Amino acid sequence: CPATYIGIWDAIRKILAGANLAKERGYTASRFSFNAKGGRCEACAGQGLRTIEMNFLPEIKVVCESCGGMRFNPQTLEVLWKGRSVGDILKMPVQEAAEFFASIPSVQRPLKLLASVGLGYLTLGQPSPTLSGGEAQRLKLVAELVKVRPIANATGNTGTVFVLDEPTVGLHMADVQKLVNVLHQLVDAGNTVIVVE
Repeated sequence: CPATYIGIWDAIRKILAGANLAKERGYTASRFSFNAKGGRCEACAGQGLRTIEMNFLPEIKVVCESCGGMRFNPQTLEVLWKGRSVGDILKMPVQEAAEFFASIPSVQRPLKLLASVGLGYLTLGQPSPTLSGGEAQRLKLVAELVKVRPIANATGNTGTVFVLDEPTVGLHMADVQKLVNVLHQLVDAGNTVIVVE
């Protein structure tokens, strides 16, 4: 999902583990992993969806009746940070999450980057297989951009070299413009961008 791919999910899990109720109950950050037993909903193995085999038809996915698609068990969902549970946070669109985590720059910066490349509508917990090719490509680009720190003074500093092979394939023209704006920001920050189009 976008939150794990851009590397902010561990920080969010630690934030939730720091909530008063989580401390009282002795919950650690691992409690808020949808991939590990303990805090996740076991009926759907933390996916929020269950797969139904249809024999001669393609399988279908339905919302888990145990957790209602929230991915976690009731005890884990009782832990709130700023009034939101771990399930609520995973359902937040990127744009909303960037505002929600405004006080935590290490989480907000990657979210703002996602929004800047036109992915502000994705939810933090959206399953990766549901992303289009263009969305997946921009998500990968943001995962790399997150690793680059802005350069305060580019004098004498060569920055990072980015080589992008056909980065606009499959993108809508409005999204192409957003991508170009991000690439200009990278260059303005002292980095080098090589684009093969």
